[in-house]
Amino acid sequence: MPFKTIKIRDETYENLNALIGDLMKEFKRPVSMDEALRYLLKSRKNMPSKFAGGWKMDEDELDKMRSELKEAWKRWEL
Repeated sequence: MPFKTIKIRDETYENLNALIGDLMKEFKRPVSMDEALRYLLKSRKNMPSKFAGGWKMDEDELDKMRSELKEAWKRWEL
């Protein structure tokens, strides 16, 4: 398994170590830096968007948006 080196600030490193300490208490086992980072990424992925429910629209707006998207997608080229 290949490893990578990343540069992070001292404060970030300290915060990651604090997270590792919390995870070790929660999981009751050793936790690696890699596992802590994967935990953070997974928890971020599972968080709801801060914009969810922030935009109220009626059916007419929704229909208009869908038709405009369909037209735009017809012209889309990769």
